[in-house]
Amino acid sequence: MFALPFSPARTRSGFSNDALHTCDTTFSFGQRGNHFLQCASRHDYTRLPPKLAALLSSNQVRKVHHVALGYENSFLMTWRDQKGQDRIDTQGIPDDLNDFLFAPHPQQPNALLRSIPNIRLTLGPYNTSFFITDGSAYLWLNLPPDLLAALQLRIKNGTWLDRPRIVALGADASFLLITEKHAAVWDLHNYAVLTKMMEFSRSQSNGIEEVKNVVLHAYRYQCFVAESWNGTLLHNNLPPHELPGVEVMRVAILKEAQERERRDGEKERRKVVERPNRSELKEQASLRRQWGDHQQEFTAKTKGKGLSLSLSLSVSAKGLAGGLGLR
Repeated sequence: MFALPFSPARTRSGFSNDALHTCDTTFSFGQRGNHFLQCASRHDYTRLPPKLAALLSSNQVRKVHHVALGYENSFLMTWRDQKGQDRIDTQGIPDDLNDFLFAPHPQQPNALLRSIPNIRLTLGPYNTSFFITDGSAYLWLNLPPDLLAALQLRIKNGTWLDRPRIVALGADASFLLITEKHAAVWDLHNYAVLTKMMEFSRSQSNGIEEVKNVVLHAYRYQCFVAESWNGTLLHNNLPPHELPGVEVMRVAILKEAQERERRDGEKERRKVVERPNRSELKEQASLRRQWGDHQQEFTAKTKGKGLSLSLSLSVSAKGLAGGLGLR
């Protein structure tokens, strides 16, 4: 263990959509065919542990910050109640994780040390490995050797040189690491389609930077969900009963990204002072108009597995849109 501190039917939950307006995107898949999916405007879950399902169905929850599903009925949920108090609920997770989560604040009685809204947890197969952070402190256990080495290379004298932005743990020691400086390290031998997508993204300008989120299914080979900042949602080999929920999220996430781009454009137009890169923005906008309707087909195929994934991608000023976050 390593700690690094720093200064069956698909169901929709009973908490308010308004309360979810500012939430991060969450994709979590457990060992028993369960999932919890969430973006700012939608949420979907199925086959959850009874304790977690009861909590989500209650009138206590104002906002869900994060959910991580693990082996059997294990889970972590961080949330805000109707009085504005941030809370943590867990079941069946390793003791080291509970110690990290519920560490008391040394100077504030009856308060926890962690920044609850910023807690993010990745559980490996059977909960034997994990990576958790609240944005300031980090804890991990039994990580794949290559992932551990990649993290250690980015620490000097107890300080991050390049903090992890995405850590995904998958089946049989598979992993993906993307850092804040957009370095990417992976061993995705059980996720051949995702391997090809990552290789493609690495070959593109700003390709890794545009990857917003990646989740590996720790109990199903070749199964993953990947999200880009432009609203593209890619997935492969999901269980059939989970496809409808992911499709709902795909549509919602794309609409949210388009709305975000519209708002950003309006803010830009309102600015009176010309910025140094104004001409560059105009050039990019012109290229998008010229190429916005042009479609190009990218097909990723696995070898010997018979798996394939065909993606319809738009070409813009920054290149191919879609492939793991490319614009």
